[in-house]
Amino acid sequence: MRRQLCVGGWALFQLLGSAQAQTPAQNTSVTVYGSLDAGPTHVSNVRGHAVTLVDDGIYQADRFGMRASEDLGGGMQAIVQLEGGFGTSTGVQPRSGVLFNRLAFVGLSGSLGTVALGHHSNMMFDAVGKLSNGVLFASFNAFHPGNFDETANVGGLDNGIKYTSPDFNGLKLGAGYALGEQPGDASRNRAWGVNASYANGPIRLGAGWTSANNKVLNLGQSLGIRTLLGQTLIAGTASVPVFTPLQANNVRNTGLGASYALDGVLVHGAWLRSRIQTAAGEVAMSTPELGVNVRVGAAASLNTSLASSHMAGMRWRQAGLNYVYSLSRRTEIYAMAIMQQAHGNGAVAAINGLGYASGQRQHALRLGVHHLF
Repeated sequence: MRRQLCVGGWALFQLLGSAQAQTPAQNTSVTVYGSLDAGPTHVSNVRGHAVTLVDDGIYQADRFGMRASEDLGGGMQAIVQLEGGFGTSTGVQPRSGVLFNRLAFVGLSGSLGTVALGHHSNMMFDAVGKLSNGVLFASFNAFHPGNFDETANVGGLDNGIKYTSPDFNGLKLGAGYALGEQPGDASRNRAWGVNASYANGPIRLGAGWTSANNKVLNLGQSLGIRTLLGQTLIAGTASVPVFTPLQANNVRNTGLGASYALDGVLVHGAWLRSRIQTAAGEVAMSTPELGVNVRVGAAASLNTSLASSHMAGMRWRQAGLNYVYSLSRRTEIYAMAIMQQAHGNGAVAAINGLGYASGQRQHALRLGVHHLF
């Protein structure tokens, strides 16, 4: 094992370009950063009842992090990043006992690109999610029903190796591989993906493809679907539901995204397709979406979003409006409205992150304040 690690380290060293035989420049940079977002949200129908809550992490995910780099000489750098999520309203961790649930990696960066090892954001979020309604409309509630297409930065790659290419005149390529680490079954829990992103003036483009084995999807709790692919997802009663996660052999995602900015107007769109495969068969969800952000004066913007997701004869259509006013470079206040209509046998409205409705309509109204540091 020690010999294998040494060979792997030498290959990594050669890939990135070795530092010259000299004393490296001791130039270290450390940045501490974070984001907090909170505000009241009124939801018209959650399992048959209206509810008002202090919700958080909607405009951007609540997080606290640190990134560091050290100049090793010869164009090479050591890089480190740690980032953990939390809920501003309660201080709770989204994954109990996981301090740095969003990012935790160490790596080397040089003229041939960057290689990092640890816990990473997924490849779909990096290239396509950042062009989606969830990010550019600025609402976690605008990500797609069920949130399993990986456009939101949830889950990520554990035990991962991630490569990002240098910038080729605006084009960047990436690849990620997460080892399942299961003795006797190398494919179990394995995940991998590739992506590409392009930026040139007002144009941004992104594409991604990911595959993950043995994923557990809480589709009953997030979508309100009672059965799918022969698995019962919701049992019990309407007032006391019992949720059973869907056990998927494989989830495969494909996505494209684009945006164009001109004279205070940003137009963006994306298309996602997710395929869920189990022992009983497979089902796919496809989602096209569109958004337009219009600058209103020097300090405000009016963001709009439209999306339509369909899967197994069910459809969820969603529209949103978000007025954002910047008090400073780091602080915004906003007022947001989102409406969703579901169609099809067994489909109920389920705005992402808010819980499913008892019927096919649901809307949410929100006021929020967001601060970056």
